[in-house]
Amino acid sequence: MSRQDATVQRVDAQGQADMKNASQRTGAPTHDAYPLRTVAAQTGLTPDIIRAWEKRYQVVAPIRGARGARLYAAADIAHLRLLARVVGAGRAIGDVATLHRAELEKLVAQSAPDGHGLGSRQTPPPRAHVVARILERLERFDEAAVARLLGDAVVGLGARAFVHEVAVPLVHQVGALWADGELSIAAGHLLTGTLRNLLAGLMQGRGRAGRPVLLATPVGERHEIGLLLVALLAVSSGVNVVSLGVDLPAGEITVAAQHVQARVVGLSVVGAENHARAVQEIEAIQTALPADIELWLGGADARRAAADVKAFRGWVLDDLNTTETELARIAAGANRSA
Repeated sequence: MSRQDATVQRVDAQGQADMKNASQRTGAPTHDAYPLRTVAAQTGLTPDIIRAWEKRYQVVAPIRGARGARLYAAADIAHLRLLARVVGAGRAIGDVATLHRAELEKLVAQSAPDGHGLGSRQTPPPRAHVVARILERLERFDEAAVARLLGDAVVGLGARAFVHEVAVPLVHQVGALWADGELSIAAGHLLTGTLRNLLAGLMQGRGRAGRPVLLATPVGERHEIGLLLVALLAVSSGVNVVSLGVDLPAGEITVAAQHVQARVVGLSVVGAENHARAVQEIEAIQTALPADIELWLGGADARRAAADVKAFRGWVLDDLNTTETELARIAAGANRSA
């Protein structure tokens, strides 16, 4: 008897029923049981995406092994591969999650005029279409649709790709439309609130090991989008994150940082009109923080603010790629080189 067969025999009756249901859905046998890491390797999906699709849309129903680990049938892998191809071609996971195998195969088999099917290398990236749909709903103040579209995008792409391929282009377009008078401030606030809720949902149930990265903006800084994007990248990197929000006095930030034993305090400074006040607040925070807490500055005014802070001891991270590099270092538990 193989190890996989023995594992399957040890599961409870409910687990066997779940695998039977998966087999009935896709027509595959039930004698194989694969761990999550194998499923991720065979489908091209990350473990986080597989778990999210499972929890939110019930696209697969893994059984549990003797130690509680998820075990997937070959039928589950085949189903996830189909979903990955359809979502990769631009469809929202929420629109296709309930489809059966035959329906998904029809979508995969659909060919473009040049004969290439969904998911081919010639298929243009679908992200611009996703951004356009979200903008359309923002203009209508359709909060439910905006939340659904953003949620589907982050589940389908993962947090990192969502930030770079959807959120950043979306934020840039919202800013440009607002500057041209074509989008209201209220619509921008709706986007911010929806992203905040999305972040809260992603953080629920995640392990919080390790000293956190604490994110905030000082008094007078009310732009939150940058903080939210960094927080999403931190979640994607496996970094513990505490997001305090905007417009906080220096004393509140430093007390919170010491209370949660933060590894990093990250501040976003954007508005040039708040420059002098921001510099004062940053100086106060820097003075009060223990030496073992790193200080990061990001945002449009970060480099100029750092230059005006007396004896600034922190680091300016004024683009998301640099921020990701530092988050990876924090996740690895490494110190920053001088």
